[in-house]
Amino acid sequence: MKKLLFIFIIFTLNLNIFGTITDNEIKVGSFQALSGPVAFIGQPMTNGMKAYFNYINDNGGIYGRKINFIVADDQFNPAKTTVEVKRLVENDKVFAIVGGLGTPGCLAVMKYLNDSKIPFVYQGSGSSLLAIPPKKYIFPVQPNYTLEGNIVINHLIKDKHAKKIAIVYRNADDGKEFLNSAKKALEKNGMEPVVNIAINPTANDFSTEMTKLIAARPDSIAVMLFNPQTINFVKQAKQYGLKNQNYILTYANADITFIKYAGSAAENVEAMAWVDVDFSNTDLQVFKIYQKYYKELPNAYAIAGMIAAETFVEGLKRAGINLTTENFIMGMESIHKWNGVAAHEITYDKLNNENSRMGKESMYVLKVKNGIWVKASDWINYSK
Repeated sequence: MKKLLFIFIIFTLNLNIFGTITDNEIKVGSFQALSGPVAFIGQPMTNGMKAYFNYINDNGGIYGRKINFIVADDQFNPAKTTVEVKRLVENDKVFAIVGGLGTPGCLAVMKYLNDSKIPFVYQGSGSSLLAIPPKKYIFPVQPNYTLEGNIVINHLIKDKHAKKIAIVYRNADDGKEFLNSAKKALEKNGMEPVVNIAINPTANDFSTEMTKLIAARPDSIAVMLFNPQTINFVKQAKQYGLKNQNYILTYANADITFIKYAGSAAENVEAMAWVDVDFSNTDLQVFKIYQKYYKELPNAYAIAGMIAAETFVEGLKRAGINLTTENFIMGMESIHKWNGVAAHEITYDKLNNENSRMGKESMYVLKVKNGIWVKASDWINYSK
């Protein structure tokens, strides 16, 4: 009897530490900016995840288990993120965290989740620290800024025949990562930026920076900023006469929001993209799934949420009916150039090389033509 009691206590402790899985339910958590200045990303991203999980549940779940999705509003505040994630893990007993939004919050909880053996699938962040060095329980999906900086420069040189490239970047860790990667790619091509311009993440007026940019006379401008700052920067640059340059933006700006608020200044601006969805084809399955639950077309942020959810679900399917954390990890590590309803060529591997948790290693270019984003290139792979 004492032995049975001891086994029961140990089993109960394991449930408390690692989360519960029943025959009928899998608890999944997420942290999102449902309020605050970044809610315009957090809300549609959450809706995308909810739509896909609802779709899975309405079709029988995963081996009969329904996904119980719990979302915490961290308001894009990393101090709040750590509190909310610990609550999800230790109180709600979630099996995994899926689709956390924002580099500060993702990095703040990365080690805690990995040490706690809680799978963390998809981060709304481009920090390479999530993928390199690879961590067993952390599965990034979207491209990181090192990869993007490399692809942007190779696109400008090889496809746009750029000779004088300026780099405009957020004066923060993410912007500096992009800058360093872009500079290395230029160096490999025997070039260097004509000017590097650091932008205060809270700045709205760029008159001083415009003076430097005009003096450098670039033919191309790589812009690593986020909306609404990107919108203000491009509008002011064109007002200052920088109208004929090649502008290429980081993928976080590849959304209708940029076109809506940049107005005529958006025309001919390019942006990187990695979501493999033709927004002009509303007959696609991804749109049908989303519109079953929300009576509107999803934007790029909602599609990102759907990709987060479907990547996690693919890992669950591959884990088999005997769902454990270790079986889930093996399932995720078997994903190679996998395509979902929105995901494109997602790849993981066992922890035997630096790239085993990269997720996505290719991107393509979108361009604003007549007020809409159109595809302007084939897929471009990261050039190692």
